Amino acid sequence: QEVFVKVYTNLSKFSFKSSFGTWITKIAYNSAVNSVTRRKEYLPLANEELIQAKDLSPEEEEMKRVTLKTIRECVASLPENYGLCVEMYFFHGLKHDEISEITGFPVNTIKSYIFRAKKLLAENLRGVVYEQ
Repeated sequence: QEVFVKVYTNLSKFSFKSSFGTWITKIAYNSAVNSVTRRKEYLPLANEELIQAKDLSPEEEEMKRVTLKTIRECVASLPENYGLCVEMYFFHGLKHDEISEITGFPVNTIKSYIFRAKKLLAENLRGVVYEQ
């Protein structure tokens, strides 16, 4: 609701230099950063639980739940900027230039963060698989 109000009250400031969706996402991002700074509460990643898979057995449902939990934990263990870029790129489908516009990071920095994050995630997830 807070983001909607900010978009509505600042609609006259939209300058058509970017897509409307990117502009709204930047407002949402800035609101989230401010909120996190104030509350220190944040559940990363898109809400995957809302996606319903059809015809999954109880075992498959449990595997899906455990996998999602493990991925969330691994992404949460990344350095903050890595996790932020990974989430926007993979879970929200944003392009490098859109992430750059939202976060203010240079495009090449975002590419580097995502590359390094993928390496760290692979190492962390490999360790989880071998432990079980």
